[in-house]
Amino acid sequence: MSSLAKRVILTFTSVPALFSLIYFFPQQHHLGFAILTVLAVFVGSYEIKGLLFTGEDKPLVPFWIPMLFPVFQYIELVWFPRRPLFYLVLVIFFSFVFMKEVFNGEKDRFSGTIDRISRSLFLLIYPGFFSIFLIRLLMFEHATFLLLMLFLLVFGNDTFAYIFGMWLGKGNRNIVAVSPNKSMAGFIGGIACTIAISVGWSAAIPAMRDIFTLPESILVGFVIALTSNIGDLIESALKRCAQVKDSGTIIMGRGGLMDSIDSLLMSAPFFLILIQLFI
Repeated sequence: MSSLAKRVILTFTSVPALFSLIYFFPQQHHLGFAILTVLAVFVGSYEIKGLLFTGEDKPLVPFWIPMLFPVFQYIELVWFPRRPLFYLVLVIFFSFVFMKEVFNGEKDRFSGTIDRISRSLFLLIYPGFFSIFLIRLLMFEHATFLLLMLFLLVFGNDTFAYIFGMWLGKGNRNIVAVSPNKSMAGFIGGIACTIAISVGWSAAIPAMRDIFTLPESILVGFVIALTSNIGDLIESALKRCAQVKDSGTIIMGRGGLMDSIDSLLMSAPFFLILIQLFI
């Protein structure tokens, strides 16, 4: 089966399932989606660990620790909104990394201390820290439609950039060294279609009309298109550094989970900030 066929099958199975989870199961502030986010961080952190640490080289913190970030962010927002549980957990694990290196660094007379700390902190931040912005979206009054909008924009940008790149991008590829197959046609086409999706969704859903004006929906589409591309390029840079094609093998036709959610993770913080500015 070709890679394109696998991508098509994946699109027509996983995307409807995800959208159904968001739309039909909003109970307890979208608890089902929150659990899915935790599982995604678990798998994503495992993949990032594989990119950052090879051979006998190990992180200063277990790879599964970042999955606790969305857990505590959800607990804080739902049950203890006046208690900074998430930041407490974040500081504890950051401090743990520093303290463990104090004893761990003796093995090479601390020559690799900065490198080990940097990579271990990166493992905590990405995807763990970035995932909390998805959890924070769950607390808004119209969380269902906001989540659907974010996914539509991110997936739409990826899909239409791919279509325009295949259609018109043969003579304008290699616009960035980290991803030679990226084309100017795909980049521009993806942005234009993402803006169109944003405007259409904001106009079609009454709840969204109360949040986004026409200029604001245009801005949201433009920003999410840019951040989606940035997330994809960062993942490409990590894979090139690790000299691998994909971050993993869990998803048919796509490679690793991080290959599919990198754009979403980078876009979620900006989407949340824009919403807070507009409300």
